[in-house]
Amino acid sequence: MFITIRELCNDTYHFVSREIKTIFFISIITTLITILINMLIKPDINIIALIENNKFINSYSVFDFINNLNEYEKKELLKYSLFKMIEFLTSKTFLLSSIITLITYLSSNKKQPIKISMIFFAKILPSLFILNCITNIIIQIGFMFFVLPGIFLSVLLALSPIILSFQKNTLVDSIRLSISISWKHINIIGTGVLFWMCIKFILTKILLNIHLINKDVFSLLLNINTNVFFSILIIYLFRFYMLFLRN
Repeated sequence: MFITIRELCNDTYHFVSREIKTIFFISIITTLITILINMLIKPDINIIALIENNKFINSYSVFDFINNLNEYEKKELLKYSLFKMIEFLTSKTFLLSSIITLITYLSSNKKQPIKISMIFFAKILPSLFILNCITNIIIQIGFMFFVLPGIFLSVLLALSPIILSFQKNTLVDSIRLSISISWKHINIIGTGVLFWMCIKFILTKILLNIHLINKDVFSLLLNINTNVFFSILIIYLFRFYMLFLRN
């Protein structure tokens, strides 16, 4: 059976149209988790201002920016970076686990009890968090050197959480299989990942240019919308993997 992008898009569209309310609900809960983490762990306001001002924007690279900081600013930047990584990994892991659990529940021939789905959700959370941590570090290293390696690594590692949760492989095996499968079907996986990246970029630009929107409201809307589109990407990739296994 030959897998096509058109077929995947149609399958994804039908699934999303049926479950759009649930997807929005999960996206909102994920956004609330992000807000809660922000409220509980407050970073240094000065370092946030330092990153957001022109000193960061006018730097030629991340390394150039860091070299221009004093020792205190470097320490605070490290704390802020760790905080943002924990926030990102927590929200991403929750969203991934929730959508994968939803798909698994709806895809089962005999609808399993909610209790079993919740147990499945709780079981995959820790392993997905560790996997997301590893893949995020790899991808960020790619982006630090140049944009294209980061995008390329994002495509190659996109299937790893789905493989891990579906086939119960080890972390290394999930990453290895993801690279192998994504490389062979890079046009299909790449299309989905690039579409997601473009949507995120467009949403950010559109909302930033609406000056009537408060900064907090902007962050809320951006988070909810990006979570919705990331959920759609997960569904797209999950459907691809199901079709791939049938071949």
